[in-house]
Amino acid sequence: MMHAAAQLDFALAPVAGALADPRTEELCVNRPGEFWLRQGGRFERHAAPELDFDMLEGVAILAGALRNQNVGAEHPLCSTDLPSGHRLQVVLPPAVPPTTVSLTFRRPSDSVAALSDLAGRYDTSRWNRWDRRREQRQADSAGLLELFDSGDAVAFFRGLVRARRNVLFCGATGGGKTTLSKTLTSEIPRTERILTIEDALELVVPHGNSVRLLYSKGGLTMGGVTADALLQATLRMRPDRVLLQELRDDAAWVYLNEVMTGHPGSLTTIHGADAPQAMRRLFNLVKGTPQGAAYGDDTLAAMIGTAVDAIVPLHNDAGTYSIREVWFADDAARRGEVAADLLRAT
Repeated sequence: MMHAAAQLDFALAPVAGALADPRTEELCVNRPGEFWLRQGGRFERHAAPELDFDMLEGVAILAGALRNQNVGAEHPLCSTDLPSGHRLQVVLPPAVPPTTVSLTFRRPSDSVAALSDLAGRYDTSRWNRWDRRREQRQADSAGLLELFDSGDAVAFFRGLVRARRNVLFCGATGGGKTTLSKTLTSEIPRTERILTIEDALELVVPHGNSVRLLYSKGGLTMGGVTADALLQATLRMRPDRVLLQELRDDAAWVYLNEVMTGHPGSLTTIHGADAPQAMRRLFNLVKGTPQGAAYGDDTLAAMIGTAVDAIVPLHNDAGTYSIREVWFADDAARRGEVAADLLRAT
């Protein structure tokens, strides 16, 4: 075991200084040749050509071995602690694209502050100001409603992305939903760290600080990683947003769980000709999972209602693409409706 620890120290030499820096909050390796360092609440890219695939894979295997965990193609996910005290989340192929390795190092606090120091460590000016939170939400809503009413689709969609609203694109195959989803993904600020959960590499993510996570349909491929297992891994990978390729099967529960655990701003697709069909399909998909089946229909409908801010139906009529009858939660609210009403729409 000591031999493995020494080998791990040697393999981590290119990032040892950054990991030891007390200012470091996270260090993320998304692919060979570079790492992203988070200090002062911001990520910055650093070139590291010595971090090739073999070295990164070796780090993953050694880190797992120190805690008696097998890490490799058959077990591509590993969450562990290093002798230095850092927490490490590993994702190897086939749960990431070939020749890619994802390593996320997080430094836990090694000190315990006195309660009397709280005021100096935390900004508490807003701790009991729910009214300001409501006012900000109302201001954001008013701006988006103005754009929605104006019919300015470009500005409205851009506003949804910047406000971190959750958007579903629905339509038939070939309707253009994936294309528009990719377009809006490019509107996400490049400063954000983006993780995707896909069963095939279909999304286009132009952000440098991003990781493509791949799950196995029905556990049929080596590794057998599920969408839910990847979601659990993302919670230890410091994402700003988690994007799902398409809502189907277990991915529907993952979507609901994702947006309700602090990662709003999702852009994803689902089959359905219009907003009511999309909402009913999402409900049925979630209800069909073991997790969703544990909830009553009314409770589940309410949960889904809080997780969807906009539904955008897309159509392709003989090569002519169109966007029809966008459902916007804020617009529905001012009409006295809720998302659950879509489940009863005819």
